Amino acid sequence: MRILWFAAPLGLLACTPAPASGDIGGDTAGEPAADLEFRSIHGTYVVNYVNEAEPMIGIAGHEPTVTIDAERIHFQSQCIYENWSYERDGENLETGPWDYGGDPIEMCARGVAAGEEAIIAAIDGADTVRLLADGIWMSGRGGNVQMGFEPDAEDRAARAVDLTGSWTVQALDGEDLSPGIAVEVSWFSIWWEPNCAGQGVSYMIEGDRFDAPQPGNPGMVCDIGFPSELPEIWTAMAEADSIERTANGSVLISGNGRSVLLAPAAGGGA
Repeated sequence: MRILWFAAPLGLLACTPAPASGDIGGDTAGEPAADLEFRSIHGTYVVNYVNEAEPMIGIAGHEPTVTIDAERIHFQSQCIYENWSYERDGENLETGPWDYGGDPIEMCARGVAAGEEAIIAAIDGADTVRLLADGIWMSGRGGNVQMGFEPDAEDRAARAVDLTGSWTVQALDGEDLSPGIAVEVSWFSIWWEPNCAGQGVSYMIEGDRFDAPQPGNPGMVCDIGFPSELPEIWTAMAEADSIERTANGSVLISGNGRSVLLAPAAGGGA
């Protein structure tokens, strides 16, 4: 699953990597600057693309990962690794050398693969970071790298409900929407397919608290009709403040007089 842009506050999932250039549109993904502070970039990511291609490393079962905390960006590929300090201000990113404090730097005896070199160069020269529906995208003088977020056990335990998967919106403010409206959900975003219609919203869950920004103007890249209820669904999610799983396995997002009821699609929602 990869990223495609739409102007409600998130990037959508598509099947192509983000572009090398700084322009946003077409087959890329990024969230608008107004939404960048809505989400931290901390966490662990799997590298999906480097310079619009899958990383050429050739070691089965060892996907290259990037872990970001408050002070450090850490790249790991089997026993090859690199660290950087960094500063972030919205979409602006500056990476610098990491202070190892005199500790010896030990890696495996094998050489660095071409894909590993490309990832290291891209992060080392990165001056831009953009949020994607399922991760982040960094770019700069050394190239670009696209990464998918990998929630760990602690991340999952911090949410009362894991929404990742496919769902059907069954009701809006208590009114039945039969036969329902299908939506897709990543760890950070909810959207309606086809994603080129620009219909969706980003979100966060902390415990049983649900938080989503007010939707922006749709950034459609294809001229296609969509269910008329969708804009009001995104608005209801933005006004709601809690999330819970119901007795029948559905999920209720509600608060401030608004509600959205989601039912898991066949083989879909958690």
